[in-house]
Amino acid sequence: MTQNYYKDDPIIHIPLVKLEYDTLQEWALRIVKEKKLTKKQYYNLTVIFRQSLEYAVQKKLIPENPFSKVHVDAKLFRSQKKPADETQVFLTDEQPKIVAEAWEDFRKTGAVACLAVPLAFQTGMRLGEIVAIREEDIQGNYLHVQRMEVRQVQPTGADTWSKQTFTVADYTKSEAGDRKIYLSKNAREIIRTVIESNREHGYSDEGYLFINEKGRVRSEAVDCRIRKYCRHIGIAAKATHKIRKTYISTLIDSGLNINEIRKLAGHEDERTTYKNYCFNRMTNSETENLLEKALS
Repeated sequence: MTQNYYKDDPIIHIPLVKLEYDTLQEWALRIVKEKKLTKKQYYNLTVIFRQSLEYAVQKKLIPENPFSKVHVDAKLFRSQKKPADETQVFLTDEQPKIVAEAWEDFRKTGAVACLAVPLAFQTGMRLGEIVAIREEDIQGNYLHVQRMEVRQVQPTGADTWSKQTFTVADYTKSEAGDRKIYLSKNAREIIRTVIESNREHGYSDEGYLFINEKGRVRSEAVDCRIRKYCRHIGIAAKATHKIRKTYISTLIDSGLNINEIRKLAGHEDERTTYKNYCFNRMTNSETENLLEKALS
């Protein structure tokens, strides 16, 4: 966890208002080298400093944010090899099997949480966004993504943290995350089935789509199901986020404009879309056939 990088580090004993550029620059270079950080790890680590100092500027405790001048050469970051495609997305022969497992599970149990899985394939939404959908968000053939589930944790001791509660926040991961996404015919059918099932069982909870007799379904309940389905079809477990990568890769394969894909994904920069969400979904034989056609 991020706090482990700060534990026992001398910089935590320096008052926020006394942090200067030279001190922060030296610390940034040292922490990157000592911890062998990737660029993403460094960004996640330093967001605490950046936002805290920015808040101090807003409160007029300091005249400017000294961290805004801190720079780490890209060559110092630990390079991160892009993972194998088959570990990041559901291949073309895996996706229909997973979807079939979800529908079969729903028919057996009546749990609408099962259908969050095929809906994820159709929308590419983050898991926290899916379990926060309300009926009011459905506007014709579009879905307004405007909230997400968040986990609140509280310390139980000096160095330990404990899971506390899961709540829904009226915001998304970023400004680009608040978006309207197109609902395909399949997506609309899934949603219709979920709503009808909820009404048939008499379930309701503030208009949330994915609910059971206890109320809104939490994200971990859906994630457990996708892992179970992976076991059933005999593939390595893949989390729900891999469905999101599959959706985005599918859209890229379709030839849809990258800026439109970026907006549907809720990304602020298309470079994020290409760098972290573009993978080959094809099986080896499908890839070889495409290569033959391209090179013939």
